[in-house]
Amino acid sequence: MRKFISTLLAAATVIASLSFGMISADAATIKGDVNGDNNITLRDATLAQKINVGSLSPSTNQKNSADFDSNNSVELADALLIQKFVCLDKTTLDTYSPNRVNRIAFLDLLNADRAAAGLAEIQYNDAMLEAGNIRAKEYKQTGKNERLDGRSFTTIFAECNLSAANGSPYEKSGTDVISGERLYNIYKNENSTVFKYMMSSNCKVVCVGSIPDTKTTATWVIDVA
Repeated sequence: MRKFISTLLAAATVIASLSFGMISADAATIKGDVNGDNNITLRDATLAQKINVGSLSPSTNQKNSADFDSNNSVELADALLIQKFVCLDKTTLDTYSPNRVNRIAFLDLLNADRAAAGLAEIQYNDAMLEAGNIRAKEYKQTGKNERLDGRSFTTIFAECNLSAANGSPYEKSGTDVISGERLYNIYKNENSTVFKYMMSSNCKVVCVGSIPDTKTTATWVIDVA
């Protein structure tokens, strides 16, 4: 009987894995994206709960992704926070994804101008926003366009599973404004090299990152390729 029950439990584990998707052990660490598909969904909340109860053994990246509140432990609270994030709970978005709303506003304005110019919309997702967020954190620490280990900033694209095969990479950093709309209008009025590139058919990827410094300022970074 025990052997039969063990067989049933093993089969149930396989079925659960198939139901919720295979987890990529090599995926970039994006908070909430436990299965590494570059999107945060209720499936990720379910996987975080499986890690919490011990029915799923995660890789280091998967554990870091499931630890949504960054307290070095995967708990029921993390699964609930991922659920709230998916449902666009404003408190969760503001607390755990700094200025996500403002970053999306920047990209919405860009896509409106691109549409008016007859250009294709930039397809953005949470992986793109996280890529910019990582670069903003790094820029806040160093004030340089290079990564913390000295590599080119362009390595962020591959790290977050974003395609940057076309065009020439650019980066612009360090504007101390909090509003995505204000930041976009500054770049638009400057008509800078970065903005011109964002408004070209060559531009395929735009990563916008923002890390709040105070209530009125933020460290921003824009990566384009």
